[in-house]
Amino acid sequence: MPARFRLILVFVFILSAAALPALHFARWSTSMGSFTAHIYDQETPITSSNFIQLANSGFYNNLIFHRVVAGFVIQDGCPLGTGYGGPGWTIPLEIYPGFHHDQAGMLAMARSSNPNSAGSQYYFTLAPAPHLDGNYAIFGKVVEGLDVVLAIGSVPVDNNDRPLTPVTIDTLRMLDLSIATLTPPDSETVHANSGESLMFVVEAYSQNHVVNYLWLVDGVVQEGSQDFLFDNAFSGTGEHSVECVVSNPEWSHTIHWDVCVAATGVDEQALSPDLRLVASPNPAKNGVTLKLQAGQSPLSQVSVYDIKGRLLRSVDLRAKSSQEWFWDGTDQQRRRVAPGVYLLKAETRQGTLWRKCVLR
Repeated sequence: MPARFRLILVFVFILSAAALPALHFARWSTSMGSFTAHIYDQETPITSSNFIQLANSGFYNNLIFHRVVAGFVIQDGCPLGTGYGGPGWTIPLEIYPGFHHDQAGMLAMARSSNPNSAGSQYYFTLAPAPHLDGNYAIFGKVVEGLDVVLAIGSVPVDNNDRPLTPVTIDTLRMLDLSIATLTPPDSETVHANSGESLMFVVEAYSQNHVVNYLWLVDGVVQEGSQDFLFDNAFSGTGEHSVECVVSNPEWSHTIHWDVCVAATGVDEQALSPDLRLVASPNPAKNGVTLKLQAGQSPLSQVSVYDIKGRLLRSVDLRAKSSQEWFWDGTDQQRRRVAPGVYLLKAETRQGTLWRKCVLR
């Protein structure tokens, strides 16, 4: 295959994978034990997509850690086992400024003196190595089995840093659990008023297993909340935490949100315990009626979001003083949305309520 055509194919799969960012996890099964790393493909899409494609193809299976430098790094990814081999292409250097070689277990691409020469070889740090920052593309971190990585880093080696007894990678594979968009993002503190209902959404996928969800508020398991979305109204003020443990038989990952709850400052804005929001029919085919029940507060604004948190439709109802609204399944441009799960947000002068609906 001509080199030019190979290069085109490389960037096709890179761009395709980068268009669907998610949290991915890779597992190494070696002759000295297993360990798992979180792949930072949202921050380093080119580097991570290249690695994921190679792992999925079986490229790394049965290779060896050809370089081990005690207290520094262990290195793999050379099909020749010499440190001079690669996949037949290279990728550009991709530096994410928030990542640093500040601890053992950081995963980064190895390269030659040419900044854009990385291909398949990678390394794990065995200790902080700040002098590598800005020069090598970090794209992951060990999250399970760091003791195995450190054990590999202490094996006897020859004068070329090659282990005297080969350390073999039996398999390197991507785990069958990926976590896509989080709503709200977990990178910033979530702010809410006392009594305000907050909706949390975790979009996770598994091809061969059922995905399980376990929600916790301030460390307490929320009974009956085993869905990909969770809503909660915090009473009082102060700092709280929300966690979602996403799991299948292969892997488990915890997402954490910090929540800061403040007083509303107006007593009448607190949600009445009788105020309920109903979406019917649900599931629906031709549309959904969103209706307030029991409470006397009219709707002021309604919004429709997809499960990635993207706003699809918003309607101001303050002039109508109505307690219900019919959503016909279209977006702001009156285009029909696809069948699936949607989030309906109703704002009133007493507070905000959320409901989930399904369009068939």
